Amino acid sequence: MPYRSTEGGRSVTRRYRGALLAALAIAALALGVSPARAASTSRGCFRITGLTTGVNSAYYTDPGTIARPWAGAPDTAGAGAYKMTINVDTSSFVPEGTLIASLVSPVYNLGANGAGSYSPEQVLYRCSPDSAGTMFEYFATNGDNASAGGNDVSAVSGIPGTYQSRYAGVVFRVTNATTGQTATRYWQARPLTGLDVDSQGWFLVKAKNFSAYKVELFKCSSCPNGGNRSTGAWAESQPFAYNAFRGGASGMIPSSGLFVGADSATNYSGWYGDWPAAINPYGNITVRRSATCAVTNTTPMILFPTMSVSELTQGGSRQLPITVRIECQSVTPSGMSAFVSGTAANQTALGLLAPPANVQQAINAGLKMSGSGVTYLLSNGYGTDPGVATGVGVALSRPGGAALNFLSNQYVTTGGAADGWDPVLNDATAESTVNGQTSYTRVINATFKAFAPGSTPVTAGRYNATAQVIVRVQ
Repeated sequence: MPYRSTEGGRSVTRRYRGALLAALAIAALALGVSPARAASTSRGCFRITGLTTGVNSAYYTDPGTIARPWAGAPDTAGAGAYKMTINVDTSSFVPEGTLIASLVSPVYNLGANGAGSYSPEQVLYRCSPDSAGTMFEYFATNGDNASAGGNDVSAVSGIPGTYQSRYAGVVFRVTNATTGQTATRYWQARPLTGLDVDSQGWFLVKAKNFSAYKVELFKCSSCPNGGNRSTGAWAESQPFAYNAFRGGASGMIPSSGLFVGADSATNYSGWYGDWPAAINPYGNITVRRSATCAVTNTTPMILFPTMSVSELTQGGSRQLPITVRIECQSVTPSGMSAFVSGTAANQTALGLLAPPANVQQAINAGLKMSGSGVTYLLSNGYGTDPGVATGVGVALSRPGGAALNFLSNQYVTTGGAADGWDPVLNDATAESTVNGQTSYTRVINATFKAFAPGSTPVTAGRYNATAQVIVRVQ
């Protein structure tokens, strides 16, 4: 039966019911003033080029979103992403199929504005919730240009995935560094998964979600080419390859005509506004045709004796020689400029290349030059492995005592000592000349010591590092 009570002869049922109704009314009122979670009824993927506060817009951006104008991948996109100086030499000195140069660049550098086009968290597309499973990064070579991705010369070069370039003696290959797939004329796709979502549950396709791309250049004198035998900056603004975005189950679908296996020579749906990246030699590669040198032998390993923390802290050091044997073209081949030892354009220089992780630790320790070089080679695991000695490293010098620096990037040229380069024949001794090639030997001293005694503490531990001797035309 219903609960009923009396108080002073009056029923309290009505009072309790009134209180309950009042409470419900307050709750309803509170719900009534809560902001509505509005959302666009549009479907598909929408190109984001700025901030939009309208919650009913398909282009809505949450507070704090990184969004700015971007122009896609026109012919000049990607400038500065693959800065490389290459030298095209004779087959007798540089064998056919030799890797001439190779660099990897993230998509952040491959947009219309070149290096720094995008920030990792920048939103490029906003896709409605029903787009799940439909969002892909497509990639292919520039199939409608015979000298920039239209002509596969793998059968001639013997190197899978290589394509004809504009320049005689040079072929190229582009690889998606995330998937390991070689780009071809025929579109391939990588699913974009694990995407961020915004407050309305829409997917955010950001610059960080796209792949990095590797460019490799190989020597092939017998391969078809675009007929350019000149030198200097790469003259044609035609990218080697592109990446594109396709997404959306219905409604707005960027690059809607792309599909896996389509020939990029005839299918370029979405170009260029919905293609975030161009993998481009233009604005990046400098071509030389100069007689030069090659490293034929070097000291494989040097072993420093054990030193105490006390001795290192007080400025003690140990020095050992690195002997490098070099062979140089003393007779200039036809169609090439003469060999010159130096660090200016078209001259030949030598440097010791440090691994990227060791370079970064040297930079963290304040050991970077005004250019791209670093003054010390720190140990593998420096700063991360507790068993590695800290406060110490290896410095380089010429026999007379002049300091040398380590290279951090062998493709940054003409910067001289600040980048880690030294004229190749500094301190070199000529030995013999055979068939127009002269052999030399030079010595570089490696010194193990504290790099900032009294400032950076020296701790006990092991030291182990490698460096590669590089000779390159500048």
